Amino acid sequence: MSDLTDSIDRALGDQAEDFDTEAIADSLRRQGVESVDDVPAEEFWALVEEHAQSDLEEVSDLERFKREVTEAAQTPAAAPALWKRGGVTLEITGFSRVNSQMPQPLATYRLSVAGGKPVRLTTEETSSWTRLWETVEARLDAWTADVRWRREEYEQARAAKERAEKALAKAAALAERTRRALAEIAPEEARSELMSRDEVAEYLGIAPGSVRKQMSSWGITSTPVRGPKRMEARYPAAEVQARAARRRGQGHRSDLD
Repeated sequence: MSDLTDSIDRALGDQAEDFDTEAIADSLRRQGVESVDDVPAEEFWALVEEHAQSDLEEVSDLERFKREVTEAAQTPAAAPALWKRGGVTLEITGFSRVNSQMPQPLATYRLSVAGGKPVRLTTEETSSWTRLWETVEARLDAWTADVRWRREEYEQARAAKERAEKALAKAAALAERTRRALAEIAPEEARSELMSRDEVAEYLGIAPGSVRKQMSSWGITSTPVRGPKRMEARYPAAEVQARAARRRGQGHRSDLD
């Protein structure tokens, strides 16, 4: 225990456990204070009140972090301590299992964020529990913000996809209605918008014998057209192309979107 921490414990007496003495010491060190006696009484007790932790259910983020890292350090000799929250991981090698005072001169710290490479922290970033938590918290906040942004972006893209699919289905239905209307008044004109069984098979990359079943599953009806020798089924090209563009899985024609 340092002289500063020892002097804080003496000043607090039996109430020392109700306050985060390490955080108090870190704050005083940043002011260049070496002993409680060097601080005006009002300033010292105001600082003490800021670090009260009498309610164990309401421990500070810093205290929670300290406890989690200290628990993670209880590993077999030479095994690194791993602390993780969300997509942020802190790996510590050489952290004392019996003394959680900071700094830890023999320890090395590597901090990583999901999708990135570990970065070794500097001695300044690991000079105290407060400084280490500030470093980790900054990465954690950035990761949280990135996740939130990407989730919103995904939801927007999914909504746009659903709107596009509905518009495509509506357009395909309109194309079929207009094709049939055209076929009623100008059969020859409508035929140019039709595909033969072999043309559909080639377009979809399936066997000719599978065309009828595929068209039926998609709800696409055929139009009988007289061929060279017999009546042949023809399928509306616009509707075939629209349904093909919506296929998923192996063989999906994304170029038809």
